[in-house]
Amino acid sequence: MPFDPGGAPVTRSLRESNVAALFALLDSTGDGQIAADDFKRIADGLCAALAPDPGSRQHQAIQQLCAGWWEHIREDADVDGDAAVSEAEFVQAVDHLVAGHPQFQQMTLALSCAGFDAADIDEDGFISAPELGRLFSALGIPHEVAEGAFAQLDTDGDGRISRQEYAEGVWVLITSEDPDSPGSAILGQTRQAEAS
Repeated sequence: MPFDPGGAPVTRSLRESNVAALFALLDSTGDGQIAADDFKRIADGLCAALAPDPGSRQHQAIQQLCAGWWEHIREDADVDGDAAVSEAEFVQAVDHLVAGHPQFQQMTLALSCAGFDAADIDEDGFISAPELGRLFSALGIPHEVAEGAFAQLDTDGDGRISRQEYAEGVWVLITSEDPDSPGSAILGQTRQAEAS
């Protein structure tokens, strides 16, 4: 739990907790900051697991969109020019980008859809629980979190997740303060996260 200089617990909103969880996922080296190599490592892992053919549309989209998403974050968050972004910088940058840069939403949704498309092995426009599990596993997200995410994202209860359900859930993750919104806990966050 974060603390202020006086030693009192700092309460985070659900959105801040979710963005911090996203930061932890992106910090592939675990060094407390994200940089271009983290995004490259994530893209390579996704491609190895879901789109191994370098000539495939899915492989190229994941590589390009991960690099582009990093550039959006870097341009807004890397104020000291050290080519790295801390968690605090990331949380602030996402807040700013969500509020003032519509192209950030477009890029975020494009990246989430690229992951969705690569996970949609049978190319039927939906992902099943096992397909979501493969996607989350490629990102280093535990199986039990994937199961919970599937239950949240399958908003119509048809046993599969549409591209729209997935994209909307990812956007909710980084924008919503409503713990009941589908997607608000897809990285395993809960209502208790608001106090962590």
